[in-house]
Parts: sequence; C-alpha cells; structure tokens
Amino acid sequence: MNFITRPLIQSAKILFPLLLLAGVLACNKNTPPENYLARVDNKYLTTDDLKFLSIINPDGKVPRGQLQAFLNDWTDTEILAQQAMKYDLDQDPYLQSRLNSFKKKLLADTYIRYHINKDITVPDSAIQSYYNQHKQVFMWEHDGAEVVHYFCANKDTAQQVYDILRNGSLEEKTLLYQKNHPNTQLVTYQEVIPEIGDALFGTRATGVLSPIKSQFGYHVLVVKERYKAGTYQTLDQVRDEIRERLLITAQKRHYYEVLDSLKGVVDFEINQQKYDELAGDEAPNFDR
Repeated sequence: MNFITRPLIQSAKILFPLLLLAGVLACNKNTPPENYLARVDNKYLTTDDLKFLSIINPDGKVPRGQLQAFLNDWTDTEILAQQAMKYDLDQDPYLQSRLNSFKKKLLADTYIRYHINKDITVPDSAIQSYYNQHKQVFMWEHDGAEVVHYFCANKDTAQQVYDILRNGSLEEKTLLYQKNHPNTQLVTYQEVIPEIGDALFGTRATGVLSPIKSQFGYHVLVVKERYKAGTYQTLDQVRDEIRERLLITAQKRHYYEVLDSLKGVVDFEINQQKYDELAGDEAPNFDR
C-alpha cells in the first residue's frame, strides 16, 4: 500500500467516477463470477474492475477506507442506473451523444499515449541539468523525513511487524519486506494524514516508531532519515520527480507534433460561417 498522503486521498476521489464507469461495464452473467465483490440484481463488481486502483496503489493493496467508499459509490450508482434503464433513459439521444464523445476522447488519448510511450525518453543528462538549474525548487520548506511505511489491517499484525523490525533476525526482516513490499517516501507533516503527521513529527527519533492507528488501519513507520527546513534534497531523492516533470513537458510538445503532422494529411475544416453564427462577433484564428 502506498504511504497515506492527503494528495493520494484527493486523487482517489477524482478517480472514483472513472472507476465507477468501469464498474458499469462489470460482469453481467447469471452465474456469479468467483471474484465478485458486490452485486446489484444480476450486475457484478469483480476484482478485475479494481485493477484501475493500481494507478494509486501499485502493490494492489487498497486501504479499507478507499475500498469501502468505492463499493458504496458503485452500489449506489448501479442501483440508480438500473432504475434509469427501466424508464429507457439509456436510449436518450443526448446521453448517447455524450457517451460517443467520451469514447472518442478515450480513443484519442490512447492513440497519443501509444506514440508518447514509444518515442519519448528522458536522458540522465537532462535530469542533472534540470536539477542544477532548479535546485532552489527542491529545498525543504518544512522539516521532512524519509520513511518506510508498513500498513496493517489490525493491531495484532501491526505489533508483530513492529517486533520483527525492532528485534527480528535479518532473515525475518527480509521475509517481512518481501511479503509487504513497503513504500518508501519523502514526506512533510503537511503531506500526510494527521495521525501519521503527529506521530512522525512529534518526535525527533529515527528507526522504528510504535504502531499508529488511523481510520484506514494501522501503520508502522521506519524513519530512515530526517531533514531540516532550508536544506536541499539530493539529486537521487528527486530524480524520479524530475524525470516525471520532464516527461510531462515532452509529452505536451509531442502531442502537438503528432497532431500537427496528422492535420497535414487529414482532410478537415472549420465552418467559419456557422461558427460566427453561434459564437458572435469575435471569431478565433484556427490556424497554428
């Protein structure tokens, strides 16, 4: 499970509508699938539908709070959607138009991502250059810490993890790490949920902290290092962040390069007269 951060929770809220759309397309069989999590009439939500959560939880472990919220949203949406179909609202022309438009946007996004993933790379020299030119950006504005985060569903498991990390053998610690794949992250108090923030930054200790209870479950933290406000993160610490920034910039540039190249061979036009009738006096220049 990823380190529980406030941005992560916000991202989950943003992703839920997209995940719910996937849920609407869930299995529709008379025989219940073995991996179903919820059912409304003869519509099933399966674990396959939750693969989208890997975007924010790469290890596949979903915090209980996130999972419960998703299941509640899926169930409520499915109940209402089934009622809407009883009134043939799914045949509404406006709805069909919106669905068709959304499908085209997904196809366009998939096409451009195919070209981006195939053609774009970020060399180490570009990362080093960016770090040298923007080092001030990577200064710790607040006290921070590098933390290894173990998530546990209950208190007893959290205590076992704590005991192994404190007093276990090297083999036990290795097995624990391989089993849990804990997330390591640089954080400040402002970035984590309050329960973790209070425990982590309410002390200057390093090493293993006592289990922390939150609404999601229990957390065991290993504080590898602490950083004072005003110091700088090293290149190794921010390498992935810089690569992501440069990749986004390259993706935007590549997007227009691909689009412009297609506009050179595809027959298309903007009906300026009709546009003026709809938009009024100020008409844009559609030429690049």
